[in-house]
Amino acid sequence: MHRTTKFILGVGAAVLALAGIYSAVSWHYQDRFLPHTEMLGVNIAGKSPEQANKDLIAHFQNQQVKFVEGKQTLLTASGKELGITPNFQKALTALKAKQNPWRWTESVFADTTAKTDSTPIVNQNQLAAYVKTATTRLNQNRQASKNAQIVLSDGAYTVQKEVNGNQFDATKLTKATLTALNSAATSVDLQTTYQRPTVKSTNAAFKDQIQTLNALTSIKARIEITDSVITIPTSLIQTWVNYQNNQIVWNKAAISTYVQKLSKTYGTYGKSLKFQSTKQGKVTVPAGTYGWSIDTNAEVAQLIKDLSAGKNFSHEVAYQGSGYNKDGSVLGNLYIEVDKKNQHEWVYKDGKLLMDTAVVTGKPGQDTPSGLFYVWDKQRNAVLRGDNGDGTKYASPVSYWMPIDYTGVGLHDSPWQPKYGGDWYQGHGSHGCVNTPPSYMAKLFEAIPTGTPVIVI
Repeated sequence: MHRTTKFILGVGAAVLALAGIYSAVSWHYQDRFLPHTEMLGVNIAGKSPEQANKDLIAHFQNQQVKFVEGKQTLLTASGKELGITPNFQKALTALKAKQNPWRWTESVFADTTAKTDSTPIVNQNQLAAYVKTATTRLNQNRQASKNAQIVLSDGAYTVQKEVNGNQFDATKLTKATLTALNSAATSVDLQTTYQRPTVKSTNAAFKDQIQTLNALTSIKARIEITDSVITIPTSLIQTWVNYQNNQIVWNKAAISTYVQKLSKTYGTYGKSLKFQSTKQGKVTVPAGTYGWSIDTNAEVAQLIKDLSAGKNFSHEVAYQGSGYNKDGSVLGNLYIEVDKKNQHEWVYKDGKLLMDTAVVTGKPGQDTPSGLFYVWDKQRNAVLRGDNGDGTKYASPVSYWMPIDYTGVGLHDSPWQPKYGGDWYQGHGSHGCVNTPPSYMAKLFEAIPTGTPVIVI
């Protein structure tokens, strides 16, 4: 055979052999990853997606992650402990679909490695729970960070500088650990997860707040209560101030306690009265509907408003009820006295007798209540209704009606009464009201405004 022919046949055989090898390798990579394929740093070349998935699961669950502070490892945990529950099957299938097994030679001789952007699946609830427990344990005997704050020192307010501690922040540590797991890192730098102050001494708001607070050390705060002027001690005011979350906060509970004490001292509602009566001399009149007290909510709000301005102030106290008199008197310059024992009524104005009359009060068993009351309403042509005591009802029309308590007792005309005074009330008394002669009642109705105190003894 000619030498040339032999050479051609040899080359042909070699080509066929190489083609066979190429074809065989291509068929081999039909269900396997091409050379130099890796996922998250794990070599999966030559493996089927199923095999690669198993290797990746084992790799990440067994992977040890170190938690390092400087050169010291404080904690080591496996991927499984940190909540890694990987399943890369979907990502591996997608990666395999992108590879052409007939172009395997490109992977063999390529200078780069095929990779995927897939990340391991992490149970974040499990990770957060692990980090929370670990953080609690690691933070024992470590210094906590502290925000800068305003403090009272030697009677003046100053800024206390923030403190940078070395305790770990669970949220930061969870985030750093998740980042490490997603990037296949094997360590977490704990120094990046320290708790840090959120308010620093350079905060611009401190300057104005210090100025406001220091003004409180010399402020003249006054409350006018009837004829008295109460000066609130600055030392007490300073105990009402707190500094929280970078803001001045007033202790409403403490201020309320102070206001309630003032009300108990100066208010008249719910208190009995020492009274110089016309015929019985000095008597003690029990508390009734009449009287005033400090409106705590309104007064606390006003105090906080005035104190927050940081300037001297004086305001009249916020009050509620009846009988608040600027001269400090309980009864004021006009009042009615009803004497059940003597069956008589007097009206005094500016300390002088204005008018008086005999009356009929409640019969025994339905006595007119004793107490310090006030005229809280005035009505013309009213109908008074109630029980007779024997099960029957009554309805009595009157021309003038002036209620003094909240149970139906009041002053009114009584044209059905033939006489007044003496012991007539014992057999012919009212159901509790003060029966008054019609002609007198008409004058009384005109002379007495609502709010007038009524002393019943």
